Amino acid sequence: MLDGAGISVAERAVLELFCLEPLTVPEAARRLSMKRQFVLRVVNGLMDKHLLEKRPNPEHRRAYLCTPTAAGLDLFEEIHRREVEMLHALLGDINQTEVVATLRVMTRVATAFEQLAGELDEAVDSGAL
Repeated sequence: MLDGAGISVAERAVLELFCLEPLTVPEAARRLSMKRQFVLRVVNGLMDKHLLEKRPNPEHRRAYLCTPTAAGLDLFEEIHRREVEMLHALLGDINQTEVVATLRVMTRVATAFEQLAGELDEAVDSGAL
């Protein structure tokens, strides 16, 4: 679905996250379960392509917020539209109720794993592991 879009899979994932809400790079890295340095490289690439921009962060002077530019938002919307069309063509027999239930389960599983990862990080930091 990225043919002709000019962005990679990683860039698409990062762009999607910032299209949902303005975030700092560290916040985005945590949500994506990726290294902050990797997300920063991807963000810098998206900024070079004029798909993301920096905005002042009222909560922190040095940690800027990233938001999509109009071009970034348009590009993501086009990519997402193509993805939805393809999924509908392949999985058209799945109804809206099934999709909502699946998303609810996936969100709960992801939240549980994020919580577990946080607990493991705390245990490692405290020397318990």
